[in-house]
This record gives sequence, structure tokens and C-alpha cells, in this order.
Amino acid sequence: MGDGLGGGFYGADVEQLRQLATTMRTAGRKLDAQRLALNGGVAGTPWPGPDAEVFRQEWKSVHSRSLGAVVTLLQQAAEDLTRQADEQQSASAAGGASAMPSLPGVERLPEPRPEDLEGKSAADIRAWWLGLSSSQQEAFIRNHPQLVGNTNGIPFDARIQANRHNAQDRIDWLRNNDPEPQLNPWILDSSYPARFAEQHEEWRKRQDGIGYFQQVVDGKVQLAAYDPGNHSIVELKGTYDENTTTIITYVPGTLSNEASFYDGRGPQAIPGHLVKADTSGGTAAFVYKGSEFPDGGPVEAFLDEAKSDEFVAASAPVLAAFQKAVDLELPPQAQTVGIGHSWGARNVTGSEMEGASYNKVLALSGAAMRPGWTPTPGTDYASYTYPDILLTAEANGLVGENYPMREPAFEKHIYAPPGGITVGELYSIDNHKLIATTDPENEKALDDIEEKISGR
Repeated sequence: MGDGLGGGFYGADVEQLRQLATTMRTAGRKLDAQRLALNGGVAGTPWPGPDAEVFRQEWKSVHSRSLGAVVTLLQQAAEDLTRQADEQQSASAAGGASAMPSLPGVERLPEPRPEDLEGKSAADIRAWWLGLSSSQQEAFIRNHPQLVGNTNGIPFDARIQANRHNAQDRIDWLRNNDPEPQLNPWILDSSYPARFAEQHEEWRKRQDGIGYFQQVVDGKVQLAAYDPGNHSIVELKGTYDENTTTIITYVPGTLSNEASFYDGRGPQAIPGHLVKADTSGGTAAFVYKGSEFPDGGPVEAFLDEAKSDEFVAASAPVLAAFQKAVDLELPPQAQTVGIGHSWGARNVTGSEMEGASYNKVLALSGAAMRPGWTPTPGTDYASYTYPDILLTAEANGLVGENYPMREPAFEKHIYAPPGGITVGELYSIDNHKLIATTDPENEKALDDIEEKISGR
């Protein structure tokens, strides 16, 4: 705290407050990383018997939660310090000894705070953001990148800029707080090698993200959202601006996770192809994974989460909120296209039930809609598929009844699979994947999809 400033006013060194906030925020992240590492150690250490069970339960219910509470306190303290620094800077500017003189006829804007966004709709947040000066916007991005990068209503160019900061934070964490697991030759438990191999593979997948996030930092990849704590990553292909004529929201299917994005050829394949296919440059696409997707083990993912009405009822409102933010920046006469592969089509049509609207909805081997779904008047629907395991399951009533290839609202396209029409092809998982690729074998489907989108 500083000495009295004119008439007994006490202030603070704003930069020191910000540095302390950064220190606390970093400490919180490191502590949380240690907590997660300890959780894995407690769960994975061979120690049979009742004492071990008691310890594991106490660790999980008491000690780990206590460490988590400290992490939360550190993050909250960092936010409070940042807010205090913002307020101090605002107060000094308004009347402190170092205040800039007010210019005649120029109204000084109040310094923005995270609290300013609370309780606001996406439209209100957009209006609030556009009312800030460029220097205030830059400062807010710098001080609150996680908030800016993931708040609907803040323009996407600002969100992309903020997520470059968030990507650098992720790189720093992966390099400094995620050491490679080491094989312990003294553990003789017969199940240990398999557990270690799984643990090491999970570590390798996390580390694969460094190259991807470096591309984000370098501006070669654009993230419109990145919040790993909420299973959220959304990549923008192309340029979304006043010249955009088609904006696609592409939602991949079951088993999609953050690591799916790292090589640039997974969920980005179809939307990237469609963006490049528009030689006018008028198409942009969001590759959307804004919430948790069905991504556990095969049984959990396919037979539980993917077919669960409750699971999609939780994810669909998140997609609907994102789509409403997309609509806020939609140029006049531009069209919106929702495309979903497999369970992703279930998420897209679910978002319609939560208030989202699209000019066109395209299902790629799409899963059944939630009960109660009805087509939106004025929306153009189309379904594209090969004979595959999902279509066979749907036809036999195993995974829902109102699926796209049965729903009258959908224009239907079914293609002969590469292996020909055989009984085996009716149960093919490869055909289910093929419709969402840019493989030459999928060329006819891609041509039809492009024609549907460009036909306006």
C-alpha cells in the first residue's frame, strides 16, 4: 500500500496488485496440478486391504476436496486483486494525483469489470463490449482471457485473441506441470503394466496438444472457445466477417474430445473442406465441441450416453446459446447451416428444441432426435448416410425411432458403400465414419453436401 496521497487518500501500486494476482493465479494452477497428480497416485498405488480403502475414501472426500477449495480461494483472490487494481486505476484516473486531465466534452468511460457481464444476455454483452474503448477491450482481454475467450456475446475476433493467451497458458502447464509417468519396477501387481500403459498413453495425448496450441498462439489456428474445465473447444475455419455468406456450425459425434482436434484432420475435415470448396471465400465454419460429448469407454459412450435423452438435454442448451451468439454477428442475407455427424446431429436438432435456428440442417449418418422434436418451419433438412451399424440399429428400434432417414422432413441420400451391398456392410463402423471424411470414396456425398449448401 502506498503512502497518503493528498489529504490522507491511500492507494495501491496497480502493477504490483496485478503481479500479485498473477502469482496467486499461477499458484492455484500449480496446486491443482499437484492435486490431480496425487489423486492419480492414491488411486493407482497397489495397496489392498481395508486400511487402504479407508485412506482412499478419506483422501477423496476430505483431503482432495480441501486442496480443491484452496485452489478456488486462490483463483477468487486473484480475481479480487485484479478487480481492485481495475478500481484503483479507475479511481486514480478520476481524481488521483496521477490522473490524466479530462478533456472538454470527452466523457471518461468507467473501467470494465468481470461483474459487468453478470446476468446479461449475449446481446447485452455484445452491446457492452462495443461500448468500450479499444484500449479497455485490450486490457480486459489481457487481464481476463478465460472469461473473454468463452463468453457468448463478446465478438469472435476478441474471443480468438483471448484464446491465444489461454493456449499459451495451456502450453506452459503441459511443459511445467505434467511430467512423463515413470515405470516403477518395484510394483509387482500383475495389473500394473496395463494401468501404467494407459496412464502413459493419456499423458502422451495431453502432450500432443503442445504443437496444436502453439499454432493457436502463432495465429495459424483460431479458437472461438477453449475451456478444458468445461470440456469446451471450438475452432473457427475461415473468416467470419461482414463478407461471410454461409456460416456453418459443424458438430462431430460420439468419442469426440479435445485430443480429436490436435492433428487438424479429425472433426475439422468436413468443415475445412467446405470452407475451401467455396472459392468466393464466403464460407466460414465453427467446429464445435462446446460441452461434454459421449466419450467414455465404448459401452458407456455408445450404449449409455449417446442414446441418453438426459445427456443431450444437458448439451443442447449450450449449443443453442453458442448459436445465438453466432447469429449476433450474422451479416444480412447470410445463411446458417447446422451439420451434425452421428450423435452430433442429435445435438444439433436438440439445440433447435432449445431455441436455436438454422436455415439448413444436415445429418451425416445422424442419430435419432430427442422425443418431442419437430421440424422448424422454413428450415431445409437433409440426411446423408451409407448402410452402417447405426442405420441398422435405428431400423431395428434399438437407438430411437425418429431418426433422420425415417423422419419425413429430411431429404434422404443413401450411398453404396465401397465394399458393395453385403450383409457385412449393414453392420460396418467404417461406413459410419466414412460419411464424415474427405476420402475419395466419399466424393459423391461431399458433392451432394456442397450442392445443398450452395443452392441457397
